[in-house]
Amino acid sequence: MTSAVESSQSNRWFTVPRPIRNLFNHFPLQVYGPEELPVRSPATVRQRPALYVFVADEDALSGKPSYNPSCLKWQTVLKIAGIDFDIVPSNNHASPSGALPFLLPSSSQPSRPLTGEKIHKYAREHAAHEFPNISSPRLEAYEALLTQNIRPAWLYALYLLPANAPLLKSLYLPSSILLRAPLHQTLHAAATAEILKTTRRATISPSQLFADATTALKALSALLGDDKWFFGAEAPGIFDADVFAYTYLMNEDALAWEDNSLNECLEDLENLRRHRQRLYKRYWGANKS
Repeated sequence: MTSAVESSQSNRWFTVPRPIRNLFNHFPLQVYGPEELPVRSPATVRQRPALYVFVADEDALSGKPSYNPSCLKWQTVLKIAGIDFDIVPSNNHASPSGALPFLLPSSSQPSRPLTGEKIHKYAREHAAHEFPNISSPRLEAYEALLTQNIRPAWLYALYLLPANAPLLKSLYLPSSILLRAPLHQTLHAAATAEILKTTRRATISPSQLFADATTALKALSALLGDDKWFFGAEAPGIFDADVFAYTYLMNEDALAWEDNSLNECLEDLENLRRHRQRLYKRYWGANKS
């Protein structure tokens, strides 16, 4: 039980000195409300939804694909849904969740940003045409190929391969030399930790990573077969967008890869290449891959 003496001593520790108390009486502390999300346009009304992604400023104006797989996936999903939206260049520090992408729906009032499956839900609810509904029991297993086999190879190729350091610099690193080195080290460490966590191995084996990615892509190629879209759907869906986000960015026509080990994983998988080309042409209006 606390004594009266202890209570008295404790109160003295938290007593504001008189000079400071007098100062705040003349200049009282003002508490500001939470700041709104950063927006590129000061307009009060957002006429169209805005998707915040990793993308160069000039590419955002023309709606070109993001150079980040997660961002490109949801960018493609919104295009598949037929939703008219704006692309806004951003970074993780500007995101309420600490990661990109996030979507701000069209609104005259500040709105809560949508991420992940909430973007998918928004796309379904606002789609200009019906979204394919894939209910295959194999879907989860094939999704795991992307996250467990292909993503680690992507992380290694972009963040850890010395030959691709110029590409990493152009996409994610600041121009300032003082800032570039520590951020590069941070990204390198984060990618290493993520690869080891995902693969559950004690060390990173580049040859094994690319072999695993090749095996996964061959499985996806077998799944696609002669169909235009995955799972025999009449139109592309979210899984098509997920696969495209990687196969498109592996291509040297999409990013300036110095080491093409990742793209070589797609060798002889012509149906995946055609799938990539078909989806790009359908939603970006050009045949470039």
